[in-house]
Amino acid sequence: MANPIQAIRNVYDIVKCARDNEKPLTDEEINYLLEKTVSDKSLILKYPRFEKGYAAEDLFMRIFSLLPWVKSVVPLGQEQFPEKSKETLQIPDYEITFEVGSEENTSCILVEVKLVDGDKQTYELQKYKYEVLKEYSTQKKEPLLFALFWKKQRTWTVNSIESFKEKNSSYKISYKNAFMDDLSAIFGDYTYLFQKQCYRKSIFSKNDNVNTEFFHEHTQYGRTIYEGLSLDGENFEQLCMLEPPLLDCAFDFKEISSKKISNSDTEIIEEFKKLPNDYKLSSLILAYLLKIYCLDKDSLYYKENFVVENSFGIVDTVRRKCGGEKYYLLPYSINQMATQLIEMQFGKVKHIFDVYKNTQRKENHIIIVSHESK
Repeated sequence: MANPIQAIRNVYDIVKCARDNEKPLTDEEINYLLEKTVSDKSLILKYPRFEKGYAAEDLFMRIFSLLPWVKSVVPLGQEQFPEKSKETLQIPDYEITFEVGSEENTSCILVEVKLVDGDKQTYELQKYKYEVLKEYSTQKKEPLLFALFWKKQRTWTVNSIESFKEKNSSYKISYKNAFMDDLSAIFGDYTYLFQKQCYRKSIFSKNDNVNTEFFHEHTQYGRTIYEGLSLDGENFEQLCMLEPPLLDCAFDFKEISSKKISNSDTEIIEEFKKLPNDYKLSSLILAYLLKIYCLDKDSLYYKENFVVENSFGIVDTVRRKCGGEKYYLLPYSINQMATQLIEMQFGKVKHIFDVYKNTQRKENHIIIVSHESK
């Protein structure tokens, strides 16, 4: 008899493939597949929960594969033989190969992905589930981390078990502690810090026949025909059509000037409403994909296309044009796994590793360090 969990996964893959091909299945068709293939009928009612979990796994693979130091994110699959092996060890969701210190050196790490759904602010992992994952990690001699997607915050954190609080039968972690102890910097998940005033120039036209690559239309001034950014308010660097949506989803601007430059065209200059601004790269990519309708915020479904595949380049280019600087969020807790991974990635970068080792930890204090030695 087929493994019912694997049958659930097979149905999910069929449903996703149909949606990718723009021929989504109806609820009736999905239920028909479940009834025909899933032997444990009690699991059928739980399909929506399985679907969300699998979608989070797919989203993790997509977002983290875009990070600059990640070489590959490989799904490890859930089928194991013999079947009873799952009683003692469990294969995690992914193995990530990533650059360590330089492009020439790489390392591998195991990652189990978990969705923290709804308004939940804590995640709880049963001890027996951790122990079988840890056994596989021990046999492979690769570290095991947990990638948690906090749906309310739309944020990924990557944490070791040492950041969880141990209870009688489980390990528990809050969003606050998960964020404070996030290890995603080892994959190149920069924290972008925007401390400089940035100016945005937009030119709109009411000419119905105007030739423009931009899709945006201002309710009062007409269609967008130019977008540019400047750090001095005078010299503007032009944006392409794919870049302005990132400004719209990440920053609040306030208008500082408006003038007619022709009978049909109006120029608007805006500046950042508040400073500083900070964003994790992975969170900014997520926000961008949501803004351009490449990601469904409820189902976490995304469809591969050119923009998704190149979203890191788009985000990082706009970051540079806005004067954003690259920083790293380092784990608050100094523990064995964090020290091993931070030293492995940043051990040869003295100013970064010194901040991790020597910063005095104060309550609610974020440990952050610049990419550049200052």
